[in-house]
Amino acid sequence: MTDANRIRTLVLACGVSLIAPGCALKRAAAPAPVTAERRIALDARASSKAGPADIYPDLTITPGVAASDVTQENIHTTICTHGFTNPPRRPPSTYTDTLKVEGFDEYGLSDRNKGDYEEDHLISLELGGDPKDPKNLWPEPYHASFPDGGARFKDKVEKYLNLKVCRGEMTLADAQKAIVDDWYRVYQSMPKK
Repeated sequence: MTDANRIRTLVLACGVSLIAPGCALKRAAAPAPVTAERRIALDARASSKAGPADIYPDLTITPGVAASDVTQENIHTTICTHGFTNPPRRPPSTYTDTLKVEGFDEYGLSDRNKGDYEEDHLISLELGGDPKDPKNLWPEPYHASFPDGGARFKDKVEKYLNLKVCRGEMTLADAQKAIVDDWYRVYQSMPKK
């Protein structure tokens, strides 16, 4: 048996994977720990979603709220204008950190490390979401139960949908509905680079 065959056999037998130098393994982080009761509720609500429960907010707590001052008629002077989502529109961390801690209780999260979460707008500021309404903010984990879930991946969806709205390829209302209904389904349909 050659060395290559021995390694291949060992890899198959032990479930070990070897990667070439300079490559990295894409690993899923453990989902944010939640209480058992909360897990049952999350799983039931996520049954029709494209991704696992840990990447979505509970819509009974965070249904998403659109800002009244952003409309289809004014997108070119609001969400399609560079810098629109910067402060003062974006709330300060002193405000969002308080909501994040409250969200740990509301969401039944046992991981209470603030650095593990982004206090995220369900309807993002880029899509005309209300910047301060607690019903539009939730503690979204940075690391989910699979590699391309979590806050940083939802951010890509927000930018993608903003671009589609600003190019006239989608209405503001349709983009807001898409992100609330299932942001991960949108992510799956996005062109990959």
